[in-house]
Amino acid sequence: MKAAAIETQVCTKCGLEKPLSEYSFRNDLKKYRRQCKKCRVKEVDTWQKANPEKCRAKANAWIAANPEWHKANRKAWREANRERERNTQQNWERANREKRRSYVAKRRAAKLKATPAWADPKKIEEIYLNCPPGHQVDHYFPLQSPIMCGLHVENNLQYLPAKENISKGNRVNLEQQLNG
Repeated sequence: MKAAAIETQVCTKCGLEKPLSEYSFRNDLKKYRRQCKKCRVKEVDTWQKANPEKCRAKANAWIAANPEWHKANRKAWREANRERERNTQQNWERANREKRRSYVAKRRAAKLKATPAWADPKKIEEIYLNCPPGHQVDHYFPLQSPIMCGLHVENNLQYLPAKENISKGNRVNLEQQLNG
């Protein structure tokens, strides 16, 4: 008579007997972990919170070793988790109000510094007010760039789809450099 296969196991952390589906299988040892998945997640989470520098260093090393994979998959992940990313950004802004204020003030100062006396503030305001839904007002020549800096005037503003504007960032392309 054959012995019945073990269908359950006792977790070494919580002490509860659970089915094997509640345990991760270790391919290197060809056996199930001794801790259930829930206890393992708690343990890993606790360790990561206690060692953020080590986690960050490990993640950065992996990203450096796999840049193409990371870039392609990060973009796909962001698309699939757009709401989560938005919430993460909002939470960061709430937790770092001073940093956010500093950034906004720096941007405002750059815009003011880049606004000449001859600029028409009414036309600039009108451009912002008439921005189509799903678009953003973009400076054709960025206000801050190591290559060239544009002005905050009506003929340096354009409407771009939000996604395109965000991906453009603070960069100036070759055509802009030659024509600017």
